Amino acid sequence: MTNDLLTKEDLSLFTSGTRLTLGSIYFQEGFKDTLANFDLLVREMPKTRNYLVFGGLEHIARYLQNLKFNNEQLKWLKAQFNFSPDEMGYFKNFRFSGDMWAMPEGSLFFPNEPIIRISAPIIEAQIIEMFLINAVYLQTALASKLARFVCAANGKNVVLGFNRSYGIDAAMKATRWSKIFGAQTSLAAYNFKCDDDIHAIGIFHYFVMAFNSELEAFRKYIKYSRGKGYVLVDTYDTLRGIKNFIKAAREIEKEGVKATGIQLDSGDLYELSAAARKMLNEAGLSHAKIFAMSNLDEWKVAALEKKRAPIDVYAGVTELLTPTDAPTLEVVYKLSALKDKNQWMPKMKLSSKKISLPGRKQVFRIEKHGQYIGDVIGLENEKIRGKKLLVPYIKNGKLVRKLPSLEEIHKYYEREKKKFKRELFAIDKKVKYPVEISAELNKMTAQTKKQIQKQFIN
Repeated sequence: MTNDLLTKEDLSLFTSGTRLTLGSIYFQEGFKDTLANFDLLVREMPKTRNYLVFGGLEHIARYLQNLKFNNEQLKWLKAQFNFSPDEMGYFKNFRFSGDMWAMPEGSLFFPNEPIIRISAPIIEAQIIEMFLINAVYLQTALASKLARFVCAANGKNVVLGFNRSYGIDAAMKATRWSKIFGAQTSLAAYNFKCDDDIHAIGIFHYFVMAFNSELEAFRKYIKYSRGKGYVLVDTYDTLRGIKNFIKAAREIEKEGVKATGIQLDSGDLYELSAAARKMLNEAGLSHAKIFAMSNLDEWKVAALEKKRAPIDVYAGVTELLTPTDAPTLEVVYKLSALKDKNQWMPKMKLSSKKISLPGRKQVFRIEKHGQYIGDVIGLENEKIRGKKLLVPYIKNGKLVRKLPSLEEIHKYYEREKKKFKRELFAIDKKVKYPVEISAELNKMTAQTKKQIQKQFIN
């Protein structure tokens, strides 16, 4: 059986043969110590997004801190690429020795804004590219989708399920973001201390079908769970299931136990939740909550909230873990400068519709009267009035800034979110947040483009 579950050591070779081959060329041509500046960014906003939430920074920082090749990997490199003794000596002592500036994790960001800036010897900078792109790609896609779902729930409780995800890694990363956004999770993820009633989300259809009757199944579940969790009432007939829940719940109340509530997983959730609320209240079970699933996404939740559905908890599974409305992000990693004799020389790509911005950049977020009104992408040393979003996390290969806890990321995200206009978080409305290019960066772009055309094209 193939073992495709990577260990921390395996991640050192999460790169391509092409990047290793190019590294050899750089080495032989005297580029080994040439410093390069790369920007990681998302080139275009998905059609159904007004903003993106930056994720993956912690995993990248940990990866860069642990980056090295062990003896087995070095033997493999020698066998596969026949590197020279000098090159093998380089890879034996390989570590990330550069700098990483980044937006804090949980930041809202927009197209073409550098979210990570790497300055490092060019061989190091290109070997790490695949990991950086993949780490940001997955967690930013998951975080941005879950943020919308939580917004649509309008302050009500949210639960994330994991029956259908793109593998174990995606499920674990989604669990991390569910904790950041304050959502409950059904995954027993010890690493993230997901102990908030993980044993009590609810039951499944096959549990109900295992008993001789639905009522018996409900009685047994409520008895052994001591009322915790939500009872799934739609295995056979939803309204009859609600009646059976009421009967089982009232019986257990004689023992001083209160049942938490019911789960709805099919049918017209608005009509059924309204009927359920009426039935529960009339039976003296006004404390019982209604938990709704049924392949929910942010649009379905927003529609239910617009109708004021008496639903207490919304659960998302497939659409949150595999967001079909925005399944891809155009995450790119672009060379923007090379250092030559202590001077940074701007570099840029001129391809049609894929032009990149040169130079070592900063993103400035402009605030007025306590509200963000726009961003400016400028050069790092420009005097632009605004908050600098890129901050140093690693310098000369060493971590220089404490990585925040999940709770700290949550608090940061909530503080930042309040400073944007509410319309930005609309589910059904396309809202564009202003992002401008500074005068100095525009000037450098024009000059660099002219120089490239003169040198390489004319």
